[in-house]
Amino acid sequence: MNTPLLGPPSPADGLPSWQKPEKVAAWAFVALLAGLGVYYWGQILPYLVDIVFNTVKLGASLGALFVLFLLATNKRIQAGLWYAGQRIFRTAAGLFVNTDPIGIMEDYISNTEKEARKMDEEVGHIEGAHELVQRKLDANRSQMQEYLALADAALRQGEKDSADSYASRAAQLEDYNRRLTPMATTTANVSLVMRQILKAALRQIDNSKFKVNLLKDEYALVKRTSSGMRAAMNILRGDPDKKYFFDLATDRVAQDMAQQLGQIKQAMRYSQEFVKEMDIQNGVMSEKGQRLLDKYQKGEFNAIMDNEPPVRLGVAATAKASDDAYGKLLD
Repeated sequence: MNTPLLGPPSPADGLPSWQKPEKVAAWAFVALLAGLGVYYWGQILPYLVDIVFNTVKLGASLGALFVLFLLATNKRIQAGLWYAGQRIFRTAAGLFVNTDPIGIMEDYISNTEKEARKMDEEVGHIEGAHELVQRKLDANRSQMQEYLALADAALRQGEKDSADSYASRAAQLEDYNRRLTPMATTTANVSLVMRQILKAALRQIDNSKFKVNLLKDEYALVKRTSSGMRAAMNILRGDPDKKYFFDLATDRVAQDMAQQLGQIKQAMRYSQEFVKEMDIQNGVMSEKGQRLLDKYQKGEFNAIMDNEPPVRLGVAATAKASDDAYGKLLD
């Protein structure tokens, strides 16, 4: 009797499965196959992983090549990237430098005001220095008069050495004032000129502020008007990109309509031919039925029905025959 290779022992055998050599050999063969499968799977798995990763890398490389191909051939993508790059670099430059025209003028006015404040401080320093020099000159004059008085008193008292000493000090102070006086005059003139320049600069700053505010308001009005006119021109002329897709959609709709109209015309042509054929067949059958009716009414129908004489039926018999015919149809 045939027994399965692996399975519970059959009662007819009388021995457990582990005492049967064919069972042991089968289990050993299965274990050997499992071990070989695990071993070779460990050998094949790195190769399969390399194949998967290489396939992913190949797909990424092909995608990058396709993107580069689009960048090299598609004018619209190139133009879009160009404008996007300009926008990015302009935004990055705006973080460090003011790129707004009105902002540039306002920055210029602000810097001019800072320079005017610095100039005002410098004029104040020059005027302060001039005031110090003037006080120094006045003090030297007073001191020189005092030395001359002392020299005169020393001469009257016969102290020639003291008189010479006081006179020498007075001469030094006179020389000091003589050399310092032009510098004092220069500082006075410089401070006066700088005050005039500062007044002119402040007047120019006020005029520049007025012009910038006027240009700012005009620029805002022009931008708003231009935005409205741009919207109007988009309506009249249309956005070029959207107009392109609109033309494509119009052509597609026209093609679909032409195809569907062609199908409709073909269907109408087929239906006309079918109707004509049916009209012809109906006409033929109608004529044939009319001829048969004429023959039946003339008593000539027996030539068609195996030469049997026609049977004239009454109204009741005709009704009964009709009911029998409908009954047979229902059966």
